[in-house]
Amino acid sequence: GQRELTEMVQQGAIQMTLVADGAVTGFYKPLQVFALPYLFPSSPVAWEFFHHPFTKAMQQDLLEKTGLRSVVWLENGFRNMTNSKQEVRTPADMQGLKMRTMESPVYMRFMESLGAAATPISFSELVMSLQQGVVDGQENASPNVYENGMADVQKFMSTTEHIYSVSLHLMNEDFYQSLTQGQRQIIMEGGQLEASLVNALKVATDRSYIERIRDEKGLQVHITTAEEKEQFRALSQEPVREYITEQVGKELVDQLLAAVAEAQKNVYGQ
Repeated sequence: GQRELTEMVQQGAIQMTLVADGAVTGFYKPLQVFALPYLFPSSPVAWEFFHHPFTKAMQQDLLEKTGLRSVVWLENGFRNMTNSKQEVRTPADMQGLKMRTMESPVYMRFMESLGAAATPISFSELVMSLQQGVVDGQENASPNVYENGMADVQKFMSTTEHIYSVSLHLMNEDFYQSLTQGQRQIIMEGGQLEASLVNALKVATDRSYIERIRDEKGLQVHITTAEEKEQFRALSQEPVREYITEQVGKELVDQLLAAVAEAQKNVYGQ
């Protein structure tokens, strides 16, 4: 699983990996802040945030505390709900559903705040767990749902876009330091090029993936309205915020929200 990959990079068994933010929270708690529901109003705001001093400081702190160098942080996409039991329009429809989460307590808290039963399962075991009925559903970005087999074993999808998921390209710091200055520059500049391409591609293809999930895989897709998203936000944001604050402190959460507000102002001028 992704947690194991992160550990292998930290130990130097492999030099680099690409993992979701939730997989790294066990190594570095402050990354839990990205699981705050409806944190980013849009992808461009998140991209702007990635260049904010807050993010740069967090990447440096991650490096100092774990030995994991952030080559680049990328868009993994807004996460949506799928399940095999019933259509989900509002949080009331989540009651009693057995939902897989990443192996991250903050994602479990999010799912429980909606009335679902949260079950942490590694990504590598996810499809089998859905197939065998260990869990009823899961939440992931649309490309992941289509490309990794979840759409083959699910019946319903809702575009809740509840959490903006971040992918982290991480490198073992000892390996990085063993490289020449020129090699380091190639890697870091390559990361920025990767971000510009991947971020644009994710946004451009997200809608087409939703359509393919509906048309090719046969899932019943509900396009969640702004009013319905507000119901999800109202139920989940405060419990998750309280949990994250307990874990990392109010100061960091306040700094995060201020940085996001600044990024939003830079993008939209308001």
